[in-house]
Amino acid sequence: LKINFKFSLPGKAFSSYPHYLIAMIRTINKPQPGDVLSVNRGLYKHYGVYVGNNTVVHFSGGSGHELSSRRACIRKTTLDDFSKDGEVQIETKCAESFSRKETVMRALNAVGSEKGKYALPWNNCEHFANWCRYGQKRSTQVEQFAASLASISALVLGTVLIGKIIEEEII
Repeated sequence: LKINFKFSLPGKAFSSYPHYLIAMIRTINKPQPGDVLSVNRGLYKHYGVYVGNNTVVHFSGGSGHELSSRRACIRKTTLDDFSKDGEVQIETKCAESFSRKETVMRALNAVGSEKGKYALPWNNCEHFANWCRYGQKRSTQVEQFAASLASISALVLGTVLIGKIIEEEII
């Protein structure tokens, strides 16, 4: 197996990361029921829970409508349909988790529901998969985006303030 380490917050030393953000990703050989799976879709990663028998449960708008929040609900699909020819990865976080059996039951019991209305910032496919496995609705993608947005905002604000200070000193 190819093993890669994924760290969710850039610029911090390994030891300063909260335990739940330290994750190991391994390229898929054969997932086990209860595994949290992800597949890279370019600008984002799509997440689901492998429940066995080549089946994944995930929050999706359905075939051809994956990003549709209006159509989004918890769905069962084949592993091939979930991957859409992308590389599927098994994500393992260093955190307390439910047993594989309990993770599968949580995922299957949610099938057909909206598990709360889909909302990218607080209730997306990653939130759902992490809730099934770890009992916490978390999305490192959303957290990273928010941190990046805050950094950019601070940079823009700083640039504007420095520009104003320089302008006042020249006048």
